[in-house]
Amino acid sequence: MEKITSASLIELRFLSDPLLSPDGRTALFTVARMDRAKNEYLRDLHLADLSTGSCRQLTTSGHEGIRIFEDAGTVLFESCRGEADKPEKGREKTVFYRIRLDGGEAVRAFEIGKQVCDIRKAGKGQYILLVREDLNALPEDATEEMRSEAADYHVLEELPYWANGAGYVSRIRHALYLYTPATEELRKLTDKFLNVRDFDVRGDTVLYCGDRYTDMLSLCGTAGLVSLTGNDRPLIPDNRYRVDRAAFLGGRVVLVMSDMESWGMGQMPAIYLADPEDCSLTCLSSPELAIGSAPMTDARYGTGRTFKVAGNALYFTALSRAQSSLYRLSDTGDLEELAWPGGSVFSFDVQGDTVVMTGCEDDRTAELYHLREGQFTRLSHVNDDYFARYRVSHARPIPFVNSAGMALDGWALVPEGPGPHPAVLEIHGGPRCAYGTPFFHEMQALCGRGYYVFFCNPRGSDGYGEAFADLRGRYGTIDYEDLMAFLDHALDCFPEADRSRLGACGGSYGGFMCNWIEGHTDRFAAIASQRSISNWVSDFGTSEIGHTFDRNESGTDPWQGMEVLWNMSPLKYAANARTPILFIHSLCDYNCTVDQGLQMFAAMKHFGVPTRVCLFEGENHSLSRSGKPRHRLRRLAEIEAWFEQYLERKDANG
Repeated sequence: MEKITSASLIELRFLSDPLLSPDGRTALFTVARMDRAKNEYLRDLHLADLSTGSCRQLTTSGHEGIRIFEDAGTVLFESCRGEADKPEKGREKTVFYRIRLDGGEAVRAFEIGKQVCDIRKAGKGQYILLVREDLNALPEDATEEMRSEAADYHVLEELPYWANGAGYVSRIRHALYLYTPATEELRKLTDKFLNVRDFDVRGDTVLYCGDRYTDMLSLCGTAGLVSLTGNDRPLIPDNRYRVDRAAFLGGRVVLVMSDMESWGMGQMPAIYLADPEDCSLTCLSSPELAIGSAPMTDARYGTGRTFKVAGNALYFTALSRAQSSLYRLSDTGDLEELAWPGGSVFSFDVQGDTVVMTGCEDDRTAELYHLREGQFTRLSHVNDDYFARYRVSHARPIPFVNSAGMALDGWALVPEGPGPHPAVLEIHGGPRCAYGTPFFHEMQALCGRGYYVFFCNPRGSDGYGEAFADLRGRYGTIDYEDLMAFLDHALDCFPEADRSRLGACGGSYGGFMCNWIEGHTDRFAAIASQRSISNWVSDFGTSEIGHTFDRNESGTDPWQGMEVLWNMSPLKYAANARTPILFIHSLCDYNCTVDQGLQMFAAMKHFGVPTRVCLFEGENHSLSRSGKPRHRLRRLAEIEAWFEQYLERKDANG
């Protein structure tokens, strides 16, 4: 078998977005692939017959988007299949097609003169649309000259003023509309300043949760009911709870939300039942689970449902330790884990007693599975050829106990051949994320080069409870201690790992920790810091989450706690730096903005530390997971070249 290389990323297929037909007999899913020549992803719809277990490709245009079943035999989906489907410059348009499952070509159904982000069926042949709306938009009768001029400037009036993957978002909202194809009428249902994040439809009533603001986005949100006639009534007080999900459950409403009183933004949400008549709330369950989370991997593309009501129960995915599962919560509060030993669930759909899901087994990528009589049966095989061709290093568990007596999860990828071998410590983002056993291409490519790859879930990680995840005011302390203790443990487990040739690699929070390591230890021979934070003081004003996340994590702001923020900033300790360090940033990353990496880069130059920075045009915080194919390959090449220079070459370390 061949070794996995960075270039082999292009051969992977990414399965996501399972959707069951109303009769529960067929499942629709999306398969995406990279097109290196076009430098884009091609996405097509596939269909699984649950009675036979067979799968087939349904569409071939490569540009399919959101979709719903109109009935058991018809799918309505968004696509862009030619010049006629593209909006004119300065305007918006979303085109929907309709296709029968029993054969025939897709037929153009209708178009909407707005950017549609989601669609659900309503009664009488109507649809509820979630639409991205610009409150600063020019009027419909604006001239082309006016539209051309408007593209050259941005007016900012709100916080956040930009958002990762969405660009400038001041006065941008997501609104609900009712669309009637027979008359082409498009009618807005929600008020001007409401930003809808989740919604559900029952008869002539739409349930929503989201945020209502006019100046600065709050940590807390709102939830309410709006009728198709436009009458809106709240379910909870505005700005009292942080609301993550909302759905109808029988004659009541289920809300997943938190008051954030005990653990701030990191508090795990409880599940409430709300009575639409008197708006009373009853806590149905408070599972200490990371609802909607899953172990990290760079071999996923696309999303899918992680929360749905079916019958008298709520189904949801959640992370517990290093594995995500599907859970079922009855309307009486009985919680059941639909466990899947040796794997993790990413998304699912359910109709009646029928459940399909996307998930992965250890050391593999996502496939489609069918839950039947308590057993998960695999239906798809999108990456079988890949895993038949390439050797995958098994993620070997190397758990350890930290200084606080906590049992932590860690793993190692072991290279082939006799040692000694260089070793790389990979550090996940978040920090409220977690590693697990899904296939992680970057790590496998490093292992294929002959490196040990060590990774773990230190304090601050998701899936281990609220107290474990709470790093407020302690960044660079207990988390750093856990990482260094794990590295020592891993090196003891694998004595053929060369202690003189150690690398550190991480992005986002992992990039912060790489920057922290740079100023706090000389034990590494090279570091690759990506989409990082280096200066909490400046991050407060530039990051899309600076005024919320940064304040929550530090407990202060630059005017009340400048010294606190500076003490937590890796940039403060740059004078101690000795290790060659690579910085990778995306110019449209509004989560960890490019100035954070450039400040560290300038400091390294100032103090004479070998350094390099690679900046990616047009990419955002998700470069390593959903960036353009050639950019993702270049990113991997930068990391590998840096480690080759300082971990592989004999003259690099004297």
